[in-house]
Amino acid sequence: MLEFLKAHFWHPLTHVEFRINRSDRWFAFFSLTPALLVTILVVFLPLLYALYLSFNKAEVMVVGGRGSVQTEWAGFNNYLYFLKDKSFWQGVRVTLYFTAVSLIIELVLGIIVALVLNQEFYGRGVVRALLILPWAVPTVVNARLWGLIYEPQSYGAMNGLLQSIGLTSPDNAINFLTSVPVFQSVPILGQITSWIGSTSAINWIILSDTWKVIPVVALLVLAGLQTIPIELYEAAEVDGASAWQSFWLITIPMLRPMLLVILVYRTMELFRVFDILYILMAYTVPVVAIRTYQEAFAFGLFGRGSAIAFLIGLFILLIAMVYINLINWEED
Repeated sequence: MLEFLKAHFWHPLTHVEFRINRSDRWFAFFSLTPALLVTILVVFLPLLYALYLSFNKAEVMVVGGRGSVQTEWAGFNNYLYFLKDKSFWQGVRVTLYFTAVSLIIELVLGIIVALVLNQEFYGRGVVRALLILPWAVPTVVNARLWGLIYEPQSYGAMNGLLQSIGLTSPDNAINFLTSVPVFQSVPILGQITSWIGSTSAINWIILSDTWKVIPVVALLVLAGLQTIPIELYEAAEVDGASAWQSFWLITIPMLRPMLLVILVYRTMELFRVFDILYILMAYTVPVVAIRTYQEAFAFGLFGRGSAIAFLIGLFILLIAMVYINLINWEED
């Protein structure tokens, strides 16, 4: 029987091939092991520890001259605390406003810039290379730069520009980064803008953040435009379609996968925005990321800070699912 199996099912080359494939798999496993260990140590273990803290009353305590985190099991109390807190939901509204307005501006301007850069003109390569410069500026530098532009003194760049064209005077400098709701004097509109958190400060900060981010959005859209076959536009032109019709019936549908990537990526960045808001306004703008920093590092309540961080992740996941379902629904 053994001789029969060897004669019909076993071949030396098959055995060698199996041995080579098995050695390749082991080589690949050992090659990936260092990166896997670093990922586990840097990402997954802190994430699991933060999840553990979110279910505990975790506070910073000094014991014997050394700081430590004292934990006491609290279940879902940290999550329920924020879900019942009106100020937390106010922060969610402000964050949603910041995210929605920023996304609209970035997508509109990013698509326009990408369409221009997709055309043939002299020096297009240089313009494409220079476009990335605002994105290369560190966020801290960008925030300080716009802080000088919005300086509420006569030497501020924006106030200086308005003075040079006669719209303001040196004694009447404008404070752009004020927390006064827009349309405050309008009866109904003022109440709506106050409820959603639309203030002069957050609107000007949206402009500052958009200036930095539009290049990367434009380049992503440009990459999507490069994949659209030119034959589709030629066929549409033969059929008598206008440029506007070609844009809505060809460009936008073909860009849906890339637009989904941009929406998910930018929503994650915007919903947890912290740096530019904190540098320019400290704790004045009550977005959820600022609240997370306050709870965890200003108040030393690591349990609550971890809970609100996971709530932010949940909100982002829900929004991403909405994007995906909308894109799939439109395609169907």
